[in-house]
Amino acid sequence: MFTSTRDLLISLGVLGLVMAFSVGFTGLCSYNPGPADTSGQVNEVDIDAILGTEARSLGIPVRNPDVPDNWEPNSGRRTTVDGEPSSIAGWVVDEKYYISLTQTGAELEDAVADVDDDYREETDSHSSSASGKTAQMVRDAGNSGDSGGSGNNGNTVTWRIFTGDDARTIWAADLGESTVLLSGTATGEIYETLADKVVTTDPIVTS
Repeated sequence: MFTSTRDLLISLGVLGLVMAFSVGFTGLCSYNPGPADTSGQVNEVDIDAILGTEARSLGIPVRNPDVPDNWEPNSGRRTTVDGEPSSIAGWVVDEKYYISLTQTGAELEDAVADVDDDYREETDSHSSSASGKTAQMVRDAGNSGDSGGSGNNGNTVTWRIFTGDDARTIWAADLGESTVLLSGTATGEIYETLADKVVTTDPIVTS
């Protein structure tokens, strides 16, 4: 039985310390301060399984680009872009850079605007040569009168580059039946590599 308020406060303090130690020891408490952590060991995910599931679930073509061996997949999830169910996958490169690929049915400019609240302007472009079914989709979109908005011509895909002060760079392209966005904390060379890989990758076959 407690003899004073002081004894009660001491007992509650001890109980709080025991609970905090127990939660910390069992790992039930976690903290994620923001975007992918590129320091230390990368927790790899099964990106093949994740994108395969997304391809079967989403009503758009989903691609799984064959990235270099030093790219480690550390994230893959369902997201929403301008109200459209979409897929986002991310890789850590050389244990210090991060880049993500978003695949969505939203219109390109709407998708870029929906990434976050940061202000960006279109400042540059990059051309990639498409192949396989992706090239066919690009050509079909152009033949249907969509090429003026996409910036694509034949087998060439134009990536529109959006930049802003203190904002992550976004590369965006219209592949005919879907819009793809690249974003991250990566070098221009890494962006170019993923851009070129995406447009030379056929959509995942779902049937």
